[in-house]
Amino acid sequence: MGTRTLVLLRHGQYEPENGGLLTPLGREQARLSATYLDGLSIDAIWSSTLPRAKETAEIIATHRTLARPRHTGLLREGLYTKIEGYDVPPSERLEDRRRADRAYQKFFRVSRSNRTELVVCHGNLIRYFMCRALRTPIAKWMRMTTNHCGLTRVLIRDTGAVRVVSYNETSHLPMKLVT
Repeated sequence: MGTRTLVLLRHGQYEPENGGLLTPLGREQARLSATYLDGLSIDAIWSSTLPRAKETAEIIATHRTLARPRHTGLLREGLYTKIEGYDVPPSERLEDRRRADRAYQKFFRVSRSNRTELVVCHGNLIRYFMCRALRTPIAKWMRMTTNHCGLTRVLIRDTGAVRVVSYNETSHLPMKLVT
């Protein structure tokens, strides 16, 4: 058995009115993230199926000459609890929560060997994962900030113990690109 290292990366800045594609600033955030990850051996790259995450993952994979990212709907954005100001039906929140739980079970599990996986997804999902990893009530997830292309590192030991190494690293981005 080995240690699984997850590098969770929020997608770059995007333009909702442009089909959810990255802005020029978002593409630069993704390129700088790819450069920052150069020294890290990555065994697999995963991404959400939403355009902003797919584009971010593709930029990183191309820069790194990694295998094409694997896209999965499990990593899609969602709302996992009632949030003031958002009128999301309880049934939709429950569906989002179940999907996020399945994603947690898939990615936060023991590995047979040491491996590092890059997971390009969304701020809400990363916050949800952190609440689960830290055994914090999910309702606390809105107290965390996740910047565009912020990196979060998590270790899953062979014992199943989950260790959050860092959260929302942005030191690879110049301050003017932190959004």
